Amino acid sequence: MHGRADTAIAVPKFVGRSRVLAVSRYVMTAQSIDASSGGGYARYLEGKTLAPEPGSYYLTPEGEPQQPPGVWLAAPDTLASLGIDGKRVDGPDFVALMEGRHPASGGWLRREGAGGGRGGGIDVTMSAPKSVSVAWALSDEEGRWWIAAAHSRAVAEAVAYMREQVPVVRGRRDGQVIEEHARDLLAAEYRHTTARGVEDGRLPDPHLHSHVVITSAIREDGRVVAVASRPVFRAAREVGAFYRSALAAELAEMGFRIEPRTGRHGRYFELAEIDDGLKDAFSRRSREVAHAIERFRAKFARAHERGELRRVKRDTRRAKRPIDRGDLDRAWRQIAERHAREREQADRDLSHDTLHGEHARGAGVRLPDGTISLARICRWRIWSSNV
Repeated sequence: MHGRADTAIAVPKFVGRSRVLAVSRYVMTAQSIDASSGGGYARYLEGKTLAPEPGSYYLTPEGEPQQPPGVWLAAPDTLASLGIDGKRVDGPDFVALMEGRHPASGGWLRREGAGGGRGGGIDVTMSAPKSVSVAWALSDEEGRWWIAAAHSRAVAEAVAYMREQVPVVRGRRDGQVIEEHARDLLAAEYRHTTARGVEDGRLPDPHLHSHVVITSAIREDGRVVAVASRPVFRAAREVGAFYRSALAAELAEMGFRIEPRTGRHGRYFELAEIDDGLKDAFSRRSREVAHAIERFRAKFARAHERGELRRVKRDTRRAKRPIDRGDLDRAWRQIAERHAREREQADRDLSHDTLHGEHARGAGVRLPDGTISLARICRWRIWSSNV
């Protein structure tokens, strides 16, 4: 890896393998993948996928949870020119492209770069707000499908925006280096739904996010070329904001209440149906990294520098544990159940007037009588201890 851009994303009005995990749960990352790592990273992502079968919900034959197959975000004619048929990513095709080779012929697609490599690409990771991930985790299978589909549509719109607005092709004209827009981007989306496990060995938190891996760009003359990373890094805030806007619009249309201007500097949005306590209960990975940073400051009596922060995050990472889907669902529901009990106890400790005032707006999983439940407004059943 030799480049990275992190940005906290604003939510404007809607108009239309790195091994580093960001501390903030609402960060979009753009990371370059060098030629020597391209094939390995492609195999890593492909290794987490399995073609869905009826009733399996992405489980392996051994009952381990898997992620859905990758999806191409390039135009059909671009894919056809490379011998790729359909939107679903086939592992060998993706590996070939990340190595800089033609999927069908095996020949080189790109000229050698400055370092002698021909492969690699850029991984742009787009993460849904924590409340969206929690709503996904506590929904039934139909609800999960709709939320994940809304996220992926927003991702696809953001990639289209990048293609149209960000000049990712570098060339020369009259001896000067110039940046131009690509005719298309060879990009694949790999959607994941969990964070990595925490240090105490408990199951991973829900974390709906997509790795959009851009392997190459298509110039106006049809030539396949490398993607210039710096323009992508510069545009990370803008593209990320577009993704957040598109996602908020999708979820609002589905019936969720969008709470805008949340988080640091009011740059984010959340779902009003999921309260802060429930979001915090599903944010153990973020707390783990934050505690590691605090330990670093205590040990060295100074704040970390950028490279040191990457090492802190890497040192606290654990592999995503292969578990049965039922185990994971039960663990998440137990967390929500515990939060509901704690919230109810807090409500009982309040006076009758307070209970029917400020604190009657919503209680996350279990909503007080008289409020509109998430199930009613979104047309599917989100898990509740009342069910």
